[in-house]
Amino acid sequence: MKKFLVVFAVLVFVGMSSMALAADLSLGGTAQLRSRWFDNMTYNKDAAASSSKRTVDTQERVQLDVNVKSGDAVKAKVAIWKDFDTWGRLESNQANLPNLSYNGDPGFLSLREAWVSVNLPGIPVNVTGGHQLLMLGQGYFFRSMHFGSDAWVVANVTGPNTAAFVNIKAYEGNSGLASDDIDAYVLLDVFKLNENMVLGVDLTNIKIRSSVTTTAPAPYSTVLKVDGLPLEALAGTDLLNLGVNFTGKVGPVNLKAEVDMQSGKIDHATGTDPKFKGMQAVVLGNVALNPVTVNFMVGYGTGPKAGDTDIKFIVPVLDVDPHYTFMYEYKLATACGAKNTGLCNTTVASAGAMFAATKNLKIGADLYYLKATQKVTNGQGDQSTELGTEIDAKVQWQLYDGLSWNWDFGYFAPGKAYKTAAGKSDAALGAQGVFALKF
Repeated sequence: MKKFLVVFAVLVFVGMSSMALAADLSLGGTAQLRSRWFDNMTYNKDAAASSSKRTVDTQERVQLDVNVKSGDAVKAKVAIWKDFDTWGRLESNQANLPNLSYNGDPGFLSLREAWVSVNLPGIPVNVTGGHQLLMLGQGYFFRSMHFGSDAWVVANVTGPNTAAFVNIKAYEGNSGLASDDIDAYVLLDVFKLNENMVLGVDLTNIKIRSSVTTTAPAPYSTVLKVDGLPLEALAGTDLLNLGVNFTGKVGPVNLKAEVDMQSGKIDHATGTDPKFKGMQAVVLGNVALNPVTVNFMVGYGTGPKAGDTDIKFIVPVLDVDPHYTFMYEYKLATACGAKNTGLCNTTVASAGAMFAATKNLKIGADLYYLKATQKVTNGQGDQSTELGTEIDAKVQWQLYDGLSWNWDFGYFAPGKAYKTAAGKSDAALGAQGVFALKF
C-alpha cells in the first residue's frame, strides 16, 4: 500500500509539472477555526436549554485553491473545500459515508469553485463556465458567494461598458427532463460613468418549472422560504427582477445603492395565478476620517399584507452569510419568517463606526433600528411592526500577513413583533470568532 501511495504521489507531481510547461499554476487556500456562542434564540431566557435556544461549538473549514493561467486568454480555478463543520461530528467516518455535499452538508469535501474562463480569439468576448461565485449589484437580490452556483457567463467589454449574459442552473431534478428544473437567466450592463462612479442594471428571470415536486437543496431553497412554501407550491413560477445599482464616491462619501422591482407570476394549473409585485431599495455609505471610518445604511423591502392574493413581498435569492446584521437576518427568523431573507418585509436604518486602534487592530460597532414594513403576528396573536434594535460590535485583528482573528458580537433587543406565547421578549445574544490563515 505504501509503495502504491508513493507511485501515486510521483505521478501527480509529474502531471502537475507537465501542466506547468503549458500554463502557470499556483496553489492557495485557507484554514479557519470558528468559535460560536449564541444564546436565548427563542427570546425566552427562562426556557429550557436546547439547540434552538443556545448554540456553543467550535468549527473548522479547510480549502485548497488551484489556479491556472495560460497566457492572457485562458484562466481556470478549482477550489476544493470542507465548509465549517463542528469538531468531532463526522471526521471519523467520512471514508465510508456517501458524498452529500450537493445539498450543502458541510461534513464532506466538495467543490466550491470549478470554472474555466477564456477570451475568445478575434472578438472582445469572454466566456466563463462552471461552478463559480456570483453576485448581482450590491448583493441584496441575488448573491451566491458562499456555496457558488453552476453557470455560464458571457461578457463583452467595450471601453467603459461591460455587457453580459448569465445562465444559472439553480436546481436539477431528473437529469433527463427539463420540466422539473430551476433556472435563472440574467442580462446585465455595467457602465463606468467616470473614475469614481459606476452604474449597473440587470434583468433576471427565474423559472421554477411546472413539474418540480421536491424541495431543492440548500442554499437554493432560500428563495422559497420567505413565505414558508415548499417547492411544489411554487411550481410554475416565472419571476422577473429588474435591478439598478450604483457604486461611487460623492465628495468624501463612498456610496453604494441598489433598487429592485419584481414582476411575473406563478402559473397554477387551476385557479388564480398570483403575481409578483415586490420591491426593495438600499443605500449604504461610509466616510473615512482617519483613524475613524463612519458608516450608515438605509434599507426598505416590501412585505405581505393579510388577505393578499398577489406576492407583494420582495423575493431574494441569497446565500447563508450575513448580509447586514449579525443577529437579525443571519441567525434569527426575520419578518418574513426565515433566515437569509435580506430586506424582505424589513425597513432598517443603521449607523456605526470603525476605529483603527493600531496598524493591525480595528474596533467598531453598528446600531440598527428595525421595523417590519407590514405588520407581523407575534406569539400572543397581536400584530406589530416593532422588530427591535440591534447592536453589533466588531474586532478585526491582523496578527501576521495572511493570519487574522476576527470577532463579531451581537445583541438583539426584540420588539413587540417577537413577543412569545409566554409573553417573553428577552434579548438574543451572539459571539463568533474566526481564526483564519490564508495562503
